[in-house]
Amino acid sequence: MQSMRRVLRGAPARTFVVQPRPPKRRLLELTLVRHGQSEGNLAYRRAGQGDDSLYDGAFMDRHSSLWRLTDRGRREARAAGEWLKENCDTFDAHYTSEFLRAMETSALLDIEGARWYAEPNCRERDWGSWDLARPNERLSKEESRRRRAGLYFAPAGGESLAAVILRVDLLLDYLHGRYPDRRVLIVCHGELMWAFRLRFEKLNQIQFRDMAHVARHEERIHNGSVLRYTREDPATGEAAKSFRWMQLATPGHGDEMKRRPPWKEFRPMSYSNSDLLELVGRFPNIYRSSLDEPGARPASILPAEQDDTGWPGERG
Repeated sequence: MQSMRRVLRGAPARTFVVQPRPPKRRLLELTLVRHGQSEGNLAYRRAGQGDDSLYDGAFMDRHSSLWRLTDRGRREARAAGEWLKENCDTFDAHYTSEFLRAMETSALLDIEGARWYAEPNCRERDWGSWDLARPNERLSKEESRRRRAGLYFAPAGGESLAAVILRVDLLLDYLHGRYPDRRVLIVCHGELMWAFRLRFEKLNQIQFRDMAHVARHEERIHNGSVLRYTREDPATGEAAKSFRWMQLATPGHGDEMKRRPPWKEFRPMSYSNSDLLELVGRFPNIYRSSLDEPGARPASILPAEQDDTGWPGERG
């Protein structure tokens, strides 16, 4: 403890004691499981292959939160459950999204003695107008906006992934405070798991764009995938102050390295001045001239036929 003396004019000297900050309360390990294949996953995949016959009848009458698992999804859930039993210590708390496909997956993990809490903040990203849209119904203008906006894209009436991160923050504040030095399991959705990655690894929007190009391969979060974060060094058992190791496994995958991947050490990203300038430099200035010169119209560096952006601020 530190002490300091404060002397007030005409008053006796008083001593104030400054208490040290208590250590931060943090989870020891967080394990996230993506639900197994859902009826919506199946309908969307088949529509992408040219068969949209499943977008009909009762399927179109239900909200996406009420989709069930397919037979394949139930197998993926059971495989994830076996993987957890073989590779994880006992969990101190069990949480699930309120969406039926996550609740069904949770039950089929078959974790002995589990008592599940259904948590609204674990829900899927809100896709708004895209919720029941076939792949060919996603208007080209919206798709173009998605590619341009990346992390900040939200379909009409829906959520951006950046907004999902805010839900993750609320959830983490609660879990860290309630379960310090404990292990928690959450069954949820792929977009939520990406939001956890962005938060823990402190990835920026440019890195997210880069990772989106490889997500179909190395970084993809399949149905039934397990994503783990821990403070405990897998080699020594010593606990770090914050999450330092991650593991992304797909229990039902044909590749052994996907089923049993090694732990990866990571550090949340931070940037030097030169790092920031290097990232910024990947996006050249749109205009060559300085807007600070009175009366100067900036000359676009884009070819004239592509320059349809107008003046800054003209389009709100």
